[in-house]
Amino acid sequence: MYKKQILKTIFYPLLKKFLLSSLPILLAAIFFGSALHSCTEPDQLGLQFIDDQAMFKRTDTLSVVGFMEIDDSVPTNLSFQNLLGMMHDPVFGKTRASIVAEFRLPTNNFTLGTRPVLDSLVMGFHYTGDYAGNVETLQTVRVFELKENLPQGDRINSNHQVQIYNTVVGERILRPAPRDSVLVDTIFRHPHFTMRLSDQLGQKLINANGTAAFRNVQNFLEYFKGLKVTVANDFNEGGAIFNIDMFGSFTSLTLYYHDAADTVRRQRTQSFRITSFAQRFTHVEHFDFQNANPFLRQLLQTPQQKSDSLLFVKSLGGLRSRIRLPHLMNIAQMPNVTINQAKLIVPVDELFVTEGFDPAQFLHIYQITPQGAKLPIRDSGMDEEYFGGEYDPATKQFTFNITKHLQEVLKGVNPNNDLAIVVSGASDNARRVVFRGPGRQSNPLRVQIVYTSFR
Repeated sequence: MYKKQILKTIFYPLLKKFLLSSLPILLAAIFFGSALHSCTEPDQLGLQFIDDQAMFKRTDTLSVVGFMEIDDSVPTNLSFQNLLGMMHDPVFGKTRASIVAEFRLPTNNFTLGTRPVLDSLVMGFHYTGDYAGNVETLQTVRVFELKENLPQGDRINSNHQVQIYNTVVGERILRPAPRDSVLVDTIFRHPHFTMRLSDQLGQKLINANGTAAFRNVQNFLEYFKGLKVTVANDFNEGGAIFNIDMFGSFTSLTLYYHDAADTVRRQRTQSFRITSFAQRFTHVEHFDFQNANPFLRQLLQTPQQKSDSLLFVKSLGGLRSRIRLPHLMNIAQMPNVTINQAKLIVPVDELFVTEGFDPAQFLHIYQITPQGAKLPIRDSGMDEEYFGGEYDPATKQFTFNITKHLQEVLKGVNPNNDLAIVVSGASDNARRVVFRGPGRQSNPLRVQIVYTSFR
């Protein structure tokens, strides 16, 4: 009787108090254990949960219409690099990239000394290592003096025309070697190439000594407006377009001279460089795609002609593809539909991948309004890992996350505009891609949607 009284009045209350105080810890332990177990198959658990609560569906049969068109010119004066060279692409035909640039005085009130005498004038270009095409093809590089100043605006586009004097002030045969070091005075230097320019141009710089032309930048640019560096259209296959670091240590116009006033002759040098304040751009010619693939030319002859089999994109203001989703709004007619994920799958047609003409590494997409305005899609504002656009060599395709964009279209926030596919960084590379069209029987360009329709 006494023991029962102790259990009832002392032990049971203590046990109850202990259990109540420990309950949150016990529940947390149970939840943590179940979470560890569920981590073994998170996707399966998530899908099962959705299937239990809603109609979880996938589709990649949404109607897609694709066509190709000439792209807009691109600004080519905004980054540190410009492009030079010519190539004959077996699919896209000829492309030529020329560099147009002005040079700056080392300082205001510049002088070459008392009585400078010209030895030589040499121009150099600093390779970045990037190129497209076949660098084994010899190219004839030619240099011309500018007849007019470059525009001083913020943008100079790839199709801008500039007047030049017809006299060639420099020429050399070049086998581009963007990744080969150069031996200079027993030391291997960064890949670059140099070429001697005419003594007439060198003497022009010598003659500016002691005149107003060397007083300041404005006067100098009136006296010497700059140079156009291009390549001759004198070969019918091969060729390459290569990238030049315009601020690289070997990119300069270097004057070699001596001073007649020196009692002991010694060589002097002075470099006129392309600074971040100097205007320059890449002038690009696509030659109207005259030597391009016949199917590509046929598509260009009929604007917005639907192409089910192949689509094309080319950088440097070349070509872009447009994607239209004419029946997208049918999804909005379905009851209680939510898009969980939407991806644009862009497979590469491997028949058009040849040596020197690998697919572009990155693509980009944006909206085009009926008036032709370019608008970003909301997904592109996210990080690259989310948005995508990088070429996957394993799957041979590009993938874009367009979930937020389609959600906004279905909600009526944005209209169902066409989507343009272009080469990313189109001002700084000569890459291109040929896609499998949306009408292909196997592995077509498609939109893959995962959505739920709640009961």
